[in-house]
Amino acid sequence: MSPQQRSTRRARPAQRRLHAATPTSRARPVLPGIADGWRLYRQKIAAAGLALLVIAALFEFFNGDAFYVYGGQVTGLQFMSKTEIERASGVIGYNIFFIDARAVERTLAKLPEVKSVRVSTGLLNQFAIAVDERTPEIVWLRGVETYWVDGDGIIFKARANLTQLPALRDLDQATVKPGQPAPPDAINAYRAVRALWPAAPRAFEWSAARGLSYTDEHGWKIYLGDANQMAGKLVTLRALVPQLISQNAKIKFIDLSKGDPFYQ
Repeated sequence: MSPQQRSTRRARPAQRRLHAATPTSRARPVLPGIADGWRLYRQKIAAAGLALLVIAALFEFFNGDAFYVYGGQVTGLQFMSKTEIERASGVIGYNIFFIDARAVERTLAKLPEVKSVRVSTGLLNQFAIAVDERTPEIVWLRGVETYWVDGDGIIFKARANLTQLPALRDLDQATVKPGQPAPPDAINAYRAVRALWPAAPRAFEWSAARGLSYTDEHGWKIYLGDANQMAGKLVTLRALVPQLISQNAKIKFIDLSKGDPFYQ
């Protein structure tokens, strides 16, 4: 083999290596076809339609008549009416999803006649109110106005003529506000008498100056004052009245408001 041939053979591998090292051309990205574009477009349309259906369903869900309160169950009433409680609750015509039961309870508890109240809601438009009304214990008379006083001493408007209740007339005609306590001195004096004398008269009067008073079976005015020393006052009264009767005394009043009896 001649030197020229050997030179040619040595050169070929270099040429092959040079050719192999030459970088290949970069592949260009293939754009989506028309079919792919339509598929993406249809998917977007379907998603938008589904969203509209969901919105429409939610709108109907929250605004359908089935979820609006037009009346409810009201229990525990003695003197108040169902219509009055429903009106005061403020929920008639409201969507059940937007009614705060605890807020309604706070609203109804402000009514002077309500001692406590429990409100519950449920689907579809269920609404229930359990009322514990105040129970009248005393009739409070102020001029031509008639109120009731319950066991807690709270005053509220009378709603019936309960002749079986004892009556306490305020001679001072002090300002009273339903839902607030009645004059405590008057209530305490009356209760002190009733506790010591269950058969006491059922009609009393009250004034800040003379306290609790009543007219007895002889037509005598008896002034008992406030609740202080009420037991001693009643003992004195029971001993004094027979003495005055035996003496044929002409009595207009007996004043025990200060403890020691004074009569005329």
